[in-house]
Amino acid sequence: MNDDLPLSQVLEQTPWYITLEEEQQQLVQRSSSEKRVPIGGLIVRTGDPSIHWMGVIKGLVQMSVKGTDGRETTLGCVDEAQWCGEGSLLKRERRRYDAIALRPSRIALVPIDTFLQLRNVSLPFNHYLQDLMNARMSSFIATLEADRLLGPEQRVAKCVATLCRQVQGNTDIALDITQHDLALICGLSRQRTNACLQVLVQLGHIRVEFKSLRVVSLADLTEYGNTLDRSGR
Repeated sequence: MNDDLPLSQVLEQTPWYITLEEEQQQLVQRSSSEKRVPIGGLIVRTGDPSIHWMGVIKGLVQMSVKGTDGRETTLGCVDEAQWCGEGSLLKRERRRYDAIALRPSRIALVPIDTFLQLRNVSLPFNHYLQDLMNARMSSFIATLEADRLLGPEQRVAKCVATLCRQVQGNTDIALDITQHDLALICGLSRQRTNACLQVLVQLGHIRVEFKSLRVVSLADLTEYGNTLDRSGR
């Protein structure tokens, strides 16, 4: 999504919106809104009513939960041009996670009534939701696989490669992400994440720059991230 465009034009460039009939597009335009959230700001809190479908126009959003002991677990992250929160809308339940802006973020909000109406009348919109939820399930399976079968270096490599999924090309890809944010996404400590990044640097897969990473070869990084750890860790 383009952060410089007004919301109406952002929507016009959104894949699911393009598939809608004109009347349905007009409904989305009339009812949708947006909000800007500073870094560290809450977009939704655990227990909030589910009243919007959310799209990240700009920024990076962390979905997390806290245990009774105060420890935080990251469920996943939503980056630019991605949509989230449809599960809670479909089940008519309250939010089961906190959504926190890891970077200053601009969020598109489609009201639940509009979302449900589109689901009731638009077959292409349902196809989009099906593909979206299937992709999310694949992501959760990959995360579970990484937690159980991959060493920390492979987990970090896989995470970085995933963040590159919407980038065109295979080489010299710049990712605007700090090591702190990457550690949250990977579910590792910042110290361990930094050590893993140094291994990836030594292998020639990435370069670490100020508040960013540069992927030298996405193909090599992806292959390394998919290599099962044989060390017994």
